[in-house]
Amino acid sequence: MQISNLLIPDLEEILKSDPAQAAELAEELHSSDLAELIDKLPDDLAVSMLGALGETEAAAALDAMEPGRRAELFQRLDRTKAARLADDMSPDERVDLVQSLPDEVGADLLARMPQDASREVRALLRYPENSAGGRMTTNFVALAPQLTVERAIEEVRRLAAEKETINEVYAVNPDGKLLGAVSLRDMVLARAGQPLSSVMDPEVVSVPPEMDQEDLARVFAHYNLLAVPVVDQGRQLLGIVTVDDVVTVLKEEQAEDIQKLGAVQPTEGGYFQTDFWTFVRKRAGWLIAIFMGEIMTASVLEHYEAARRAFTAIEVFVPLIISSGGNTGSQASSLVIRGLALGEVGVRDGARILWRELRMGLVLGSFLGIIGLMRALLVGHSGGGGMALAVGMALIACVTFGSVVGALLPLAIKALGFDPAVSSGPFIASLVDVAGIVIYLKIAIVILGAP
Repeated sequence: MQISNLLIPDLEEILKSDPAQAAELAEELHSSDLAELIDKLPDDLAVSMLGALGETEAAAALDAMEPGRRAELFQRLDRTKAARLADDMSPDERVDLVQSLPDEVGADLLARMPQDASREVRALLRYPENSAGGRMTTNFVALAPQLTVERAIEEVRRLAAEKETINEVYAVNPDGKLLGAVSLRDMVLARAGQPLSSVMDPEVVSVPPEMDQEDLARVFAHYNLLAVPVVDQGRQLLGIVTVDDVVTVLKEEQAEDIQKLGAVQPTEGGYFQTDFWTFVRKRAGWLIAIFMGEIMTASVLEHYEAARRAFTAIEVFVPLIISSGGNTGSQASSLVIRGLALGEVGVRDGARILWRELRMGLVLGSFLGIIGLMRALLVGHSGGGGMALAVGMALIACVTFGSVVGALLPLAIKALGFDPAVSSGPFIASLVDVAGIVIYLKIAIVILGAP
């Protein structure tokens, strides 16, 4: 059971009578638990709770809070109080906050913040939100390479409380150019008197500020990093991205892909935090598009009405055949989309993927075709062995078609510069449904000699 569920009933009563006591109750909570607690309070009580907390504790809770909820609460806070809390927040979360606020509120907040913090936010706002620059923080330890390890450790101790991470220290020249990185472990194990330059790694992995957050996550995974420096073309150290931000990126991308897999335009807030009509708008477009595809299915069936009347068993197998093709297409698209997301495959691999899925479709289609043929023979529908043969061959053809289209469509969409996740799920199924019916009925007409 979540801790917030246990505390909220009592906390609401205390906040109404004595907010200071509520702050004492929350003193022992981790900032993430405190953020969860505040998030579940009604707006007026959540604002009261933030006001009762010390600014350091409140800022830490706001750092850990879901961005949409955080923006809602900031708009209800006293503007002067809000500016002080924003100043205490970590730089990257502060930038996210300003981006999520209405323009006039964000501008007013920046005007009220101290000049150095405001200047820092404006500098970070230059980068796209979903880039390495948009995810980085300027709270890191940078030291001169000539410092001895003893002196460097003293500096780390002095700066630790105000920095986001001290796992690595970055060696920079007087102009701020990145020269290397040294872990805290290596500093502790170094011999007395050694300069940082002798223990640092000059080949430190770094990324440009323009790098997309998905590519950034791959860098973290490939090199097993806890933090990565962000540098410009001249190797000027601009900031660092820490692993907790990458975890956030992965959660966001996962949520977005899951929504797209279900043919829903991505939403930023949670289920209950998203407005009813926003969900309607996000879902309606794809539903209408898919429905138009199903209308085409009905049109195809009408076109072949004579064949359906001549052999009534044809209609019995329509759902079985088109669903098999759609399911195979969804499987193939899911595998390729995952491969694209992880960098395992690319658009350049289209020919290899085509050959692989063509063979896969033929094998899987043969399995289903044999089962479908036996089903048709055992039941003994009109058309006899011919009907059974048509069902078997149609299953092989439809499953193969679904496998190939399901695999190649995400590649085509990726090549056009769009997110391949939009090609999966219901969209693939609708496309293969229409083609599957045409394939099935054409085969049936040829084999059975239907009009």
